[in-house]
Amino acid sequence: MANETEENFSERDYQLATGQINLAEYVGIDKRQLYVIAKQGYQLLERGKIEEAKEIYQGLVAADPSDSVFHCHLGSILVRLGNTDEAFDEFNLSLNYNIANVDAFVGRGEIFLSRGQVQEAIDDFRKAIELDSDSKRGSTIRARGILLALKDAIEKQNNSQAAS
Repeated sequence: MANETEENFSERDYQLATGQINLAEYVGIDKRQLYVIAKQGYQLLERGKIEEAKEIYQGLVAADPSDSVFHCHLGSILVRLGNTDEAFDEFNLSLNYNIANVDAFVGRGEIFLSRGQVQEAIDDFRKAIELDSDSKRGSTIRARGILLALKDAIEKQNNSQAAS
């Protein structure tokens, strides 16, 4: 019986089981096809169909768990659903796979800020701005705005304390 199982276990099965290939590669879905699916998920997200978008991005993360964009988009969806702890984990995974993912830095920075971890938030926003110095991404523009608001709040607080 052991020989029969070994004979039915193909090289591709072994590669999947040992992490040499991901599920998408195992079933024959290439990156281009995954990104077509991701575009559909993103369109659902833009139309406010958040649960449907979440299902798509969860499937994409399962199919290709090392894709930074899929983790980042899933993180954004989870933030909208109020699942900030899970979103934080997704942004971290996104950055593990691509340390230059501007959107993941901004998303994680916003969660840091909501947790009162201001210095960590500032560090993430600054990193995003450094990576996208021309502010081509909406998330970078948002990060700049948040940093300016924080600066203004700190200056007002300092001025108010000095006046006391």
